[in-house]
Amino acid sequence: MKRLFTILLVVAAGTTFAQQRSLVELRDGWMYSADSGMVTGAFMTIVNRSNQPDTIVAAKADCAEHAEIHTTIRNSDGTMGMRPIGELIVPAQQTVVLKPRSLHVMLYGLRRSLRPGDRCILSLETKHSGTLRIDLRVRR
Repeated sequence: MKRLFTILLVVAAGTTFAQQRSLVELRDGWMYSADSGMVTGAFMTIVNRSNQPDTIVAAKADCAEHAEIHTTIRNSDGTMGMRPIGELIVPAQQTVVLKPRSLHVMLYGLRRSLRPGDRCILSLETKHSGTLRIDLRVRR
């Protein structure tokens, strides 16, 4: 009986952990088309349904040598530019939208040419929710 109780406790803990992990979700992922070796941007919606903030600390993609989270900034001369950010906080019970000319993921050194309809898997590493994956569909 004690052994059965222990097994049930482990299963319940695993189920609770799995439910907590699924409280941060990546949706509507897409990226621009680009040639092999080039750079492109990836975009999505991040939904945090948990009661605690989570932080994205790293990005990687199966179609690129390197990936970084970027933000768009206005330079001192009035032109627009980009800069990497080390971490992206996703507040509790909030949605963060990554979109062109705003927050986005830059993919460097594409391993293959990507055309509309192709796909790429992007992984975002978080502080609390583990690794989140999204299937990016290539557009224009």
